Amino acid sequence: MTYLSPRLQAIYSMVPKGICADIGADHGKLMIALFEGGIITHGYAVENKKGPYNRLLKALQEKGLENDIVPLFSDGIRDLPEAVHTIVVAGMGGNLIIDILKKYPNKTQQVNTIIIDAHTAIPKVRDEVCKLGFVIADEKIVREDDIFYEIIKFVRADKAMYGDNDIEFGPILRNEKCATFKEKYENRIDEIDRLLSNKSLPKERANELSKEKERIQSIL
Repeated sequence: MTYLSPRLQAIYSMVPKGICADIGADHGKLMIALFEGGIITHGYAVENKKGPYNRLLKALQEKGLENDIVPLFSDGIRDLPEAVHTIVVAGMGGNLIIDILKKYPNKTQQVNTIIIDAHTAIPKVRDEVCKLGFVIADEKIVREDDIFYEIIKFVRADKAMYGDNDIEFGPILRNEKCATFKEKYENRIDEIDRLLSNKSLPKERANELSKEKERIQSIL
């Protein structure tokens, strides 16, 4: 079985059985593990740069899986076939992920599940993907190499009502309040306190940070 890091293992655990596409598949480890584990019957691994695509292709060929996990040299989700049930988009900034999903709207209409690991703009990702006709079905937070990663599983469903705290902190994460979630935001409070101790900090920025601290304290 292919070894997966804690972040990739969290994504793996969210993927439903069926046909999956990994956008920005890197070395294809996630897709290979999903196939080895019997989670997917067929898949597509997408890269849009020659170097990463060639590494992906080599990794699949070494496993003899290039026919089961089809490598695509493509722009995001543009060339995905209609058979794809699940899209994984991981390891990118949130704004880029949103651009990828919205660039070809007909492709998001055909899938039932989108799993996202955004490294920035996470609240915006929650908001924008829900606007595409999805709801938040699951969320996980993991710490890897001193970085906190939030993985979100969206499923196609009627619109759900989310409040501001749900969008900012995650409806499932803030309700479960696991130890890793608390650690992330306790660390953020400590960071805010250090920033506020700077007497030359502009008043507008100080007020912004103080309000952020209040929001965090309200959900911990």
